[in-house]
This record gives sequence, C-alpha cells and structure tokens, in this order.
Amino acid sequence: MINKNSTDGYAEDLIRSFVQIATLEMHAKTLLEKRESEFTNGLTDYNIDEHMKIIERMKEEVNTFTDIRRGDMLFLYQMFESKGDKEQWCMVKHLAIASMTAFEAWQGSDAKYESTLFQMYIEKNKLFVNAMTKFLGVEITECASCFSDILRGVVK
Repeated sequence: MINKNSTDGYAEDLIRSFVQIATLEMHAKTLLEKRESEFTNGLTDYNIDEHMKIIERMKEEVNTFTDIRRGDMLFLYQMFESKGDKEQWCMVKHLAIASMTAFEAWQGSDAKYESTLFQMYIEKNKLFVNAMTKFLGVEITECASCFSDILRGVVK
C-alpha cells in the first residue's frame, strides 16, 4: 500500500490513533470511578439497579476501548515484523497516556504555568517517542520529527 494522502504516513497515523484511544480509555475509567464514588457517597438519585446498569455499561465501554487500543498496538508491532522489543508494551502505553495528559494540561493552562507545562509535555513526549522506537525496533530517537521520518522510511 502506497501512502498517497497522508504527510505523516499510516504508521504514524495509527500511533496517533492508538494514543487517542488510550487516552479515551483512561477518561472512561475516570468517569467510571467518578460514577461509583458519587453513588457510594450518596451524591446521585439512582437506586442500586439503575446504578448497576450504568456501571455495567461503563465497564463495557472501558473494555471496548481497551480491546481497540490493544489491537492497534499489536498491529503496530506486527507492522514492523515484530523486530521490536515487546517488553516495551506497557512503557509505550503509559507514556502515551502521560504525554497526552500532559498535552491537555498545557492546553488548559493559564499564562502563569503555560511555559512550565509545555516543557513537561515535551519531556514526556520525548520519553514516549523513545519507548515507541524500541517497541517497533526502529532507530532509537527522542525527536518526534526524526521519528516521523524513520517511520516513513520503514513503512511505505
């Protein structure tokens, strides 16, 4: 398959997609925890049956996101003919979430913390890119732009 429409390449697009799904997975987990806490502390009007239906639906949603994220990660690993280090799996997942969450903190910041939060995001993203290069088995780098170039050269 030749990449005709994306400047980033489909491997990088899939990485971005998996990062977004991982972040969504964590947001859904947080909403589940919030809902459970509100019920436990009497902050909702739901009866136990209504609450359990909502919790089960939310758990299914989290599990769906988890399955999609795992599938994306496995597909990425296999795209690179499994030459990478699969032991980086959890590092990649956690750093992806950390990087995206730090990005959101920077995006939501005010002028007082904007510069510091931006640097915190950049540092976490470097760690993520480094772990991803190990996971995929490509030239190790922390540079997101270099990583994009590496991916375009490896997966055409």
